[in-house]
Amino acid sequence: MIIEKIMRTNVLGTIVLLCMLAVFTSCGSKTTGNTNVKESTVEQFEPDTRFATIDTLVYVLTETLSDSSLNELEQHYEEQSLAIKSYWYLNHKGGDESRIDEDVCNDLKALADSLSGGSTFDMMQSCQIACAVARYLTAKDYCCNFSKNPLYQAEMSDWLVLEEELQEFYCTLASLANWGGSIVTITTSSAMAELAEARQANYAQLTKDGHHAGDEGMTTSEARANLIQEMEDAKSLEDDQTDKEYTEAVMKLCKSCDKVTMLLDKWLKSRNKLCEAEGIPESHTAQFIAQLSQLIMEYIEG
Repeated sequence: MIIEKIMRTNVLGTIVLLCMLAVFTSCGSKTTGNTNVKESTVEQFEPDTRFATIDTLVYVLTETLSDSSLNELEQHYEEQSLAIKSYWYLNHKGGDESRIDEDVCNDLKALADSLSGGSTFDMMQSCQIACAVARYLTAKDYCCNFSKNPLYQAEMSDWLVLEEELQEFYCTLASLANWGGSIVTITTSSAMAELAEARQANYAQLTKDGHHAGDEGMTTSEARANLIQEMEDAKSLEDDQTDKEYTEAVMKLCKSCDKVTMLLDKWLKSRNKLCEAEGIPESHTAQFIAQLSQLIMEYIEG
């Protein structure tokens, strides 16, 4: 009896011990599992050392200053945002990460300012940087806030096609207005920068809660008529020169005028639908078109 009692006690003790070990092991495994899950969710950004200097950053930003589709816009934004983030981590250590774009764009603008009074090449690069910054900020606004909205998709898609033709028109006009001068490359680069900056400033307010104070008076149809008239006036530059290359450039400008008008009307349809849905005043679009007209007038008048 005593032996049986001892054996029963040992068996019970063994069972209790095994249960305790199982619970302990389970707890240990659970803790380790949680730790592993927690560690796997922590992602460390590894900056690309190719963008340690602002020169390499400028190159990737200015490599393409035109997008003709939403896919290109989104792809270039992704590439450029990673380059900008890498540059920031390598040059603004310890800074506020919420200011990444602001800090880097300030660096780029400071570089553009420093180049603006230099050689012809420097001034051309200054304009290209300004253009790149404006286009990047517009792409960021679209990709981060509106890329899933069909109305914004349609407006941006139609704008990209129109913008590409406007760039062609402005560059040809700038060349004609400064025919034969060394300043041509600067004025054409400046034209693209001014177009990009006008679009960026306008697009930043293209929301229901956007600041539209002062946007009053002119209608979209009036602004459109003024723009078309300015493009017609640009054709008058034909009387200033007679050489063959100049005449060919004027013919190119005339063809571009027709395309701009067609693409402008297509963009206005999608733009108006967006503005109506968001409660954005018509004059906001009219003011932007007026800016496009102003650029043409400035080049004609020199």
